Amino acid sequence: MILEAIGRCGEHATFDEFYQQVRAVEPSISGATLYRTLETFSRYRLIHGNEVAGGRVYELVGEPPHHHLICHRCWGDIRLDDAQVQRLFQRIDQETGFRVLGEHYVFMGLCPDCRKNHGDRLGRFDKHPKFQTTALKQEQD
Repeated sequence: MILEAIGRCGEHATFDEFYQQVRAVEPSISGATLYRTLETFSRYRLIHGNEVAGGRVYELVGEPPHHHLICHRCWGDIRLDDAQVQRLFQRIDQETGFRVLGEHYVFMGLCPDCRKNHGDRLGRFDKHPKFQTTALKQEQD
């Protein structure tokens, strides 16, 4: 049931989004149970959990392996093929002897459109919109 909820939520879903999905099907499931289940799924590589600005997001492990470039300013998401990232990791290994062992990465930065419109200055660091409170979202609108 929890894996199905994760699948319905799609990429980069938050704990709260999963909790709402699961509680709609089974109201007796607690947040603690869901949290422990997400951690277990992550440990057994059924899901990926990544930290983004302000919290943790999850997605099902999918084929083919991929990674994300997330714009800090507009929160756009560019997917990267695993081969592109593996070439970088091979270069790091050759140049430093350090072996990167992760499977799913989120790189934060600035997308081409934001760089063109705002330059390379990052500006104020904001939480990802998924982690902003309702009051904060209304304040920014």
